[in-house]
Amino acid sequence: MTAAAITIGREALLPALALAVRVVERRTTIPVLSNVLIRAGDGRLTITGTDLDAEIAVSRKCAIEGAAEVTLPANNLHDIVRKLPEGCEVKLAGDAGDGMWTISAGRSRFRLPFLPASDFHELSAGEFACGFDIEAATLKTMLETVRFAISTEETRYYLNGIHWHEDEVDGAAKLIAVATDGHRLAKSVLPLPDGAAGLPAIIIPRKTVELVLKMLPEKGPVRVDVSDVKLRLTMGGEESGVTLVSKLIDGTFPDYKRVVPGGNPNRYTVTRAPLADAIDRVLTVSTGKGNAVKYAFAGDGLTVTAHSPDAGSAEDQIEIAGVEGDPVEIGFNGKYCLDLLAAAGGDAVIFELGDAGAPALVRPAQGGDTLFVLMPMRI
Repeated sequence: MTAAAITIGREALLPALALAVRVVERRTTIPVLSNVLIRAGDGRLTITGTDLDAEIAVSRKCAIEGAAEVTLPANNLHDIVRKLPEGCEVKLAGDAGDGMWTISAGRSRFRLPFLPASDFHELSAGEFACGFDIEAATLKTMLETVRFAISTEETRYYLNGIHWHEDEVDGAAKLIAVATDGHRLAKSVLPLPDGAAGLPAIIIPRKTVELVLKMLPEKGPVRVDVSDVKLRLTMGGEESGVTLVSKLIDGTFPDYKRVVPGGNPNRYTVTRAPLADAIDRVLTVSTGKGNAVKYAFAGDGLTVTAHSPDAGSAEDQIEIAGVEGDPVEIGFNGKYCLDLLAAAGGDAVIFELGDAGAPALVRPAQGGDTLFVLMPMRI
């Protein structure tokens, strides 16, 4: 590291640090993983944090004398900048022979120890076989539609993420996102973006999904690059570029198509908000782990009931917007059903039902290829 001085506004530096520290572990046996990499040159400052599974790099314009490549304690640096006065200019300066870096603004001055940049492990190296652009809002909707079904069971680690792959639907190439925990399944489908042909089938870890959803801008393009082992997303413009690189889950996602029911003869169209409200009300007395709720679908309405030996029972009824087929009584986990309804969006959903022991297929009434599967409960 050579002598350097970086000057940047607090309002540019603080959000960059806040993003980078999202992946930094506060407690780690590897000291450099508690640090962020500071790299500055040619009028730009890049701040990078990593936990060896995911990496976030944020770029900002700055004034710089010399060049810098060093790592500084992530959370201390973030806290210092956060507590500085709004609107101030922050100066970061260091010298190879000093062993410390100075952070100053106005009359405030802090000295922080550093570790060499050569100790920092970057994930961004390597080739990416496939790349395409997608709108931030479109990507956000796709991920939010399926993330609730990601499994938290660590023994089946290959279900601990979203399965992203290319497939053909009705003769057209599509980008498909699927998640399942064995009790429920969610699938979202988009037209295959330009450049995504040949996309390898990947599993994006749950932690990465949550990071992406927190980082995505409201609008604008997102560049997606994929290899067999890594995913890279680049977002923001020249003023505030952000790059997320993540390792992928090394496993094979099961053939989810086998659990998607086909030909369920009974179709019930239900307005989404009243159903969610009714389920939420009857769950008040459901004290068991399964959150069991009984659903009685009939031509004159849908009745939802819950019963607990300790807390009593509850019943609620809503109107049915459309009916095809016979009455069906079936049990579902009420919490799972609420998650599904929240993810489905739109005004109404269609329940496609078989008998009481058959999986239910649920689709948004507005059409499209999005679908959900709910496994029944015995009540």
